[in-house]
Amino acid sequence: MDLDEAITVTKLALQGENCYLMIGWQSDSFEVYLFNKDKLWKGRFSPNRLVGFSRNLHKSEVSYFNSVKKCLSQPRDDYCYELKSGFFYWKRKVKGNLIIEGFLPMEVDPAPKHTQPDLTEVLLALNKHLKQKVNSLQYRFETVKNDYQKCLKDTEEFLNLKIEMEKALCDKFLSLLSVKKSKVNALKLKQQLLHEDDLDTVLND
Repeated sequence: MDLDEAITVTKLALQGENCYLMIGWQSDSFEVYLFNKDKLWKGRFSPNRLVGFSRNLHKSEVSYFNSVKKCLSQPRDDYCYELKSGFFYWKRKVKGNLIIEGFLPMEVDPAPKHTQPDLTEVLLALNKHLKQKVNSLQYRFETVKNDYQKCLKDTEEFLNLKIEMEKALCDKFLSLLSVKKSKVNALKLKQQLLHEDDLDTVLND
């Protein structure tokens, strides 16, 4: 799993305040860090919660987990996010109603601030990783592009060579045909002359 898939940071509006939601994703669970003003809330979505919520919403565990990852990895207009009474909720908006799709208990991290996750460092690391990923994709794109252009050039050269060979064969065939035709005409002329000589001989006799 790439770094940008294992860790996501999303800016959310909770009760009118901008917060940052940092999540460390696992295959069937995730840990949440919510940076709210000077407080850091943390919580964990366990595999047991995954089983329970997916069952309640009549979804497979994979489908439910993917939908949760989508709605928590980026701000969504069709979702409402709320931190209330020590629980973090995500609710889907459906025709004016709110459907709770998940929640998990949160608690304020009592650890000293210097030991808590540094959001700035995480964002810088993600930014660096994404730049490297873009550069890698750009390099791969240029490599594929160059290979394509080389294949295209080789194909064009092959087609040109094929056309030249076909033209040469055609010219040779036409040349042979012309020689054959000339021989046939010469033979016909010779036969005609011989026939005329024989006729003259008969008449003279």
